[in-house]
Amino acid sequence: MPIAMKNHMLAIIAIAPLVGLWSAFTAQAAEVRQAEAVVELFTSQGCSSCPAADKVLAKLGSEGKVLTLAWHVDYWDYLGWKDTFALNSNTERQKGYAVSFGERQIYTPQAVINGRMHVVGSQRGGCAQCSG
Repeated sequence: MPIAMKNHMLAIIAIAPLVGLWSAFTAQAAEVRQAEAVVELFTSQGCSSCPAADKVLAKLGSEGKVLTLAWHVDYWDYLGWKDTFALNSNTERQKGYAVSFGERQIYTPQAVINGRMHVVGSQRGGCAQCSG
């Protein structure tokens, strides 16, 4: 057997148990976690109020009852600090929510709960109704 083929086989043998182990953990996590709510945070690196909202979102997510999503918007980029995670499609998603809520303006940090209501994302109390 050529050396290159032997090395390839050894690599496959070494990696195979790790793949199986990773699959077991992934399946277990999917079975255990059931979200009671979905919170979508519209945020931006250029927004001075957003770090507090990011912390609220992280805390909600760590509690294991709420599925949290962060959508970085691009409408603050004109201020000179371009958000490296921002996508125009996230801004358009937020605009769609504004239309469905009958709102004329969008803002950050905005938390949308279960697609049905919105609150200021940095206010933990506003997200208290997320679970239950």
